[in-house]
Amino acid sequence: MTEFHVRGAGSPLVMVPGLAATGRFFAPVATELADGHRVVTIELPRRGAATVRRAAQDLAEVFDRLDLRGAVLLGWSLGATVAYEYLDRFGSERVSGLVWVEQSPRLTLGPGWEHAAFGGLDAAGVEQLLGTVAADRTAFADSLVRGSFAAGSEPDQDLVAELTAEALRWTPRACAGLLADAAALDLRPKLAAGTGVPTLLIHGAKSQVYPTEVGRWLADTIPAAELRMFTGSGHLPFLEEPAEFVRTVRDFAARSATRV
Repeated sequence: MTEFHVRGAGSPLVMVPGLAATGRFFAPVATELADGHRVVTIELPRRGAATVRRAAQDLAEVFDRLDLRGAVLLGWSLGATVAYEYLDRFGSERVSGLVWVEQSPRLTLGPGWEHAAFGGLDAAGVEQLLGTVAADRTAFADSLVRGSFAAGSEPDQDLVAELTAEALRWTPRACAGLLADAAALDLRPKLAAGTGVPTLLIHGAKSQVYPTEVGRWLADTIPAAELRMFTGSGHLPFLEEPAEFVRTVRDFAARSATRV
């Protein structure tokens, strides 16, 4: 059974974390957003044969179990890929808007595509990452967390340790499986046709995970999408600029509610 957590009351806001992350990454902003929203944080499959399709199915089951309607669906990093997979497979009937946070539609380099993870991830790089997950998951988790903060910043070491401990709740099999599956996807053609709902793109101007102008590419490609750049953030705008993140999501949710 899919693990999830519910805070507050009001219009639903469903938050999906990224690879090697848990709902606790969202805890500070989820608590704030719960003042006016029923905030549901989903856990991605952290054990077994994890895939994007399975994660989207888990998300659909939570929507059904809680009978969520008119929800803003927020996905961060690989969670944005899962959120889009949900919309693509199950439709937008229960969703009023999509918040896509710090993610690329294609994780690897390709012809005409420069917006890969880390600015240059290729097939060999994916294999290297998969090998690190299997050989030393602690080193992988620590590197992933530290590299998620803004370039040039000095993150709080207690926070780094807390997030790394959460990342280690994933098994190597699940982490590697989800990464490999996501790395094989290319969502560009589908996104060019739209998401089916109002879409807000949030990207960090100092991201080390997506250091290219992928946010601008998405804004130019997804019909009617809006882009919000967080000038002081890296890959973790909800932790690096939490007050602005909460304001931005609240404003988008209020505007999206008119769709229902």
